[in-house]
Amino acid sequence: MKLRGVQKIAGVLLGLEKDVAAKLMQGLPAEKLDAVTEAMVELSDRHVTPGDTEPALGEFIKRITAGASATNDFKELLREALGPEKADAHLQKIQGLRERGNPLAPLEMLPPHEVAEVLQDENEQVCSIVLANMKPTAAARILECFAADRRPTIVARIAKTATPLPELVDEIATALLSRLAPVQPSRRGDARGDARGVAAAAQIINYLSTDSETALTEALQADEETIYQQIDEQRVTMEDLIGIDKKAMQKVLAGVDTRVLTVSLKGASKEVESSILENVSKRSRETILEERELLGALSVAEIQQSRMQLLNQVRALMKSGEVKLRRAGGDDVVE
Repeated sequence: MKLRGVQKIAGVLLGLEKDVAAKLMQGLPAEKLDAVTEAMVELSDRHVTPGDTEPALGEFIKRITAGASATNDFKELLREALGPEKADAHLQKIQGLRERGNPLAPLEMLPPHEVAEVLQDENEQVCSIVLANMKPTAAARILECFAADRRPTIVARIAKTATPLPELVDEIATALLSRLAPVQPSRRGDARGDARGVAAAAQIINYLSTDSETALTEALQADEETIYQQIDEQRVTMEDLIGIDKKAMQKVLAGVDTRVLTVSLKGASKEVESSILENVSKRSRETILEERELLGALSVAEIQQSRMQLLNQVRALMKSGEVKLRRAGGDDVVE
């Protein structure tokens, strides 16, 4: 699992000795503490290991401690830093923020086969709304519990589904939770558009096992060619470039024009920018930086077109087996 952004801070704190980490947390501003705590909760949900935190520790450990690496329980760490009462109150606040806007979030904490069993009797529309409103890792585990011949229909429906009314999402969540666990208060979810349906379907497929992914994509390609193409275009994103190893990344970039790279980097994250600039020649890097300084305002369409050229190169090398992606919470991904 590759840690990014504030996850790195959370990973470092989880990997330090508890007393050292607690002292560091005591010095965080309130708004930063919220972000770091939320990242700790997320890493805990994903069962982060010492090996996962090691790269982040490698960046900071020499400046913070001489030390041994361990993986702390984030709840114990918070109690050490804030005291029991403040820590528990802070955890409740963060959990509330995480669930607010997503009434289906509690389903992510339940065994996938139990959720799938309840969904078996529901139609594809209900199943698609539920899975599209969950984390892709959780949705993928649930989808794999369905019969193989039903999965393509559900994924296609996810990609086609327009924005569900918040009231409908609340109603579905309440009904499902009442059958799985004691009724929990419903909360209004964020609206999702058609484009997000395609993106949700793509991300769910990304976290399926290799066998399930292969069977599903072949079925979609045969029965829903248009939807398959739309989903396939969303399966590799700019953020995925961060998970490509150095040698493979250099192979990707060798086949892309520097102008395309320059435009693609417009508005990209620092991590994506580094993954590109660190894997081109010094001359190409200087050219990209110079051209970027001269770039004026660009249309979204132009930026997207350049990014599509770059990502098409990634997809082509994935299909030939020359590039693998590593996504947070998942295994290596190959085509």
